Amino acid sequence: MNVFKYLSNKLNEVREMLEILMQEIKNVRTSFYRESIYISASTVMNATAGFIFWNIATNLYSLPEVGIASTLVSAMNLIVMVSFLGLNFSLIRFYPRYREKTIGTTIIVTLIASVIFSTMYLLIVGNSESFRGVFSTKLLAIFVFFSMIGTTYNVLFTYGIAKKRAKHSFILSIFFSLRFLFLVFLISFGALGIVTAFGLGLTLGVIYGLIALDDIKLGLDFEYLKISFKFSLTNYIAHLANITPKYIMPTIVLAMLGKEDAAYLYIAFAVGDLILFVPNAINTSLFVEGSHGVEYFRKTLRKAMIFAYLYLVLATVFIWLFGGYVLRFFGEKYINSLPLLKLIILGGFSAVLVDFFTTILNIKSKLNKVLIINLSRAVLFLLLSYLLIQKFGILGVGIGWNIGNAIVALKIILFERHRYFFK
Repeated sequence: MNVFKYLSNKLNEVREMLEILMQEIKNVRTSFYRESIYISASTVMNATAGFIFWNIATNLYSLPEVGIASTLVSAMNLIVMVSFLGLNFSLIRFYPRYREKTIGTTIIVTLIASVIFSTMYLLIVGNSESFRGVFSTKLLAIFVFFSMIGTTYNVLFTYGIAKKRAKHSFILSIFFSLRFLFLVFLISFGALGIVTAFGLGLTLGVIYGLIALDDIKLGLDFEYLKISFKFSLTNYIAHLANITPKYIMPTIVLAMLGKEDAAYLYIAFAVGDLILFVPNAINTSLFVEGSHGVEYFRKTLRKAMIFAYLYLVLATVFIWLFGGYVLRFFGEKYINSLPLLKLIILGGFSAVLVDFFTTILNIKSKLNKVLIINLSRAVLFLLLSYLLIQKFGILGVGIGWNIGNAIVALKIILFERHRYFFK
């Protein structure tokens, strides 16, 4: 009797799961799912295109040229993020209220910021020994110009999402992905050729965005800036703390170890980020599901964490067995990045836990805790890496990445798990 009751319950569970699945299939046609698919596709497109771009660059250009270029591109990406001033979050949050005023104001403010930050960066590091023979007025002009283009590209990308027209954001990413085509024609320019190819890809995306998103009117709306200030500032600091270490690390390695190690570092983190894309995508989906209620969220959280860690185990095995073959796509010398890549993947086990926890805090509107966690991770990663590089070379970055995330993850496990994961 108990057996029949057990089988009956299991059949009911299967039936319920099938009904949920059928309902979700129907929901794919809704705007929410359609926009989510376009955003996810854009992320995959950008990650894959980045892999292809650096694969071709490492085979066409010398190792020192890739080292300089990867440092400049990392700095450019960081400048774009810094120049947003948190307005990328406000652009989405306040678009329904201020409509086209958000894009006009955001473009003007962020462009001014990008000019200031990009000029400051090159003036500070351009005269260093690492940039000797590379820094010039031409490099400064190109770097500042493409930093402005990169800022505009990202504003337009975000605006497409804010307008629920993520299809255009996806097409922007397609145009940007074509940047590898320019690499062949710019070999004679060395490191500057790689940077220019990267910038020309951004330019293609900007041209499309300005044509497709045709309601853009430049102008400052001070009411919007005032209303969005606090929201922008909080998210700005938290986001910067999360991304800054990875973008600034190539500059640190370039200064301390040289051009070749800077290239090895960049490629290791590029491959690592591509492999860790799946847990990041799961985490993003988890944030969406959290709005459906506590009980449903707890079930989703459990499933998401199980799936993410199963993937991490498989990814770790894959890198241990085939990581060398992956790195050889960039050139035989890049096999030297393998030990660092292994450390990056291992660090993913604690990093993913921290990311899940910050998602829970965001759902519960605990923004101050998110800020503290991201700042703690950033400080630990940068400080430990700086100290360990002097002893272990480039592997010091991987060790610092692991220890920094592990310390924060351990605190969560010991003091926060019952309060947030199981409550």
